[in-house]
Amino acid sequence: MKLKVIYFILFFLVISCENNNKKQENNNKTALAIINSDVYTQSDFNEFIIGNMVLKDTQKVKNMLIEKWAQNQLLYNEAIEKLKDEEIDIEKKVESYKRDLIIQEYIQKLIEANLDTNVSKQEIENYYSTNSNNFILMDNIVKVNYYKIPLKVSQLEKIKKLIHSQNSKDFEQLKTMSSQYAESFFANDSTWLYLENIKKEIPKLAEQPDISFTNGKIFEFSDDLYYYYLKIKDEKIKNSISPMNLQTQNIKNFIINERKVQLISQYKQQLYQNSLKQKTLILK
Repeated sequence: MKLKVIYFILFFLVISCENNNKKQENNNKTALAIINSDVYTQSDFNEFIIGNMVLKDTQKVKNMLIEKWAQNQLLYNEAIEKLKDEEIDIEKKVESYKRDLIIQEYIQKLIEANLDTNVSKQEIENYYSTNSNNFILMDNIVKVNYYKIPLKVSQLEKIKKLIHSQNSKDFEQLKTMSSQYAESFFANDSTWLYLENIKKEIPKLAEQPDISFTNGKIFEFSDDLYYYYLKIKDEKIKNSISPMNLQTQNIKNFIINERKVQLISQYKQQLYQNSLKQKTLILK
């Protein structure tokens, strides 16, 4: 008797589980929106909820997703109806896109394996000489001597004297002391700097008009923390031809890009000629 009772309970549990599973399955298939034969189901929504870990405002999210699905489905249906067959030949477009991706991937490999990226100084000079009119300054540039020294430095007065000295030996000593005591300094006569960057470095000069930064001009002052000295050694205004040393990296890039184009063009031509010789390409 007891055994029959146990069998009955087990049978009841199995039936209940099957009914619950069927009920869950039916719930998942419940349509939330229908457009012709296309259906957005509870299962579609559940996948979004689980995948995006949505824990609150599920009804608001559901309404938003149904509306978005419906808009996209309606737009797709209208596109299928109104576009010509050749305009929706997706397989052909995908194949073309795939071919382009494969070719570009192979070209990149060819470039990495064969491109010479070393550019000599002579090549840079030749390129600049031929194309100098293409290098136009977009901003004002200057060459400067610049020193920013903390007022608390014990050697400040000596550094000031060295800054104003015309003796070359004093200049070497100034560089040494600046390395030791200066917050920042710049004394490379061959390097051009953008004037705007100088103004950012020295906030007090930010309001100075660009026209005041002329060759030989000296700005010397102190604030609560620092002594500043700036001498304009040379200047070039925007819309004039940019000096070569400011364009060196750009010129290198131009030369390397030209090499890339030439390399691929030559390689394609080589493939073409070899195919003709080997008769894998037959022209009619």
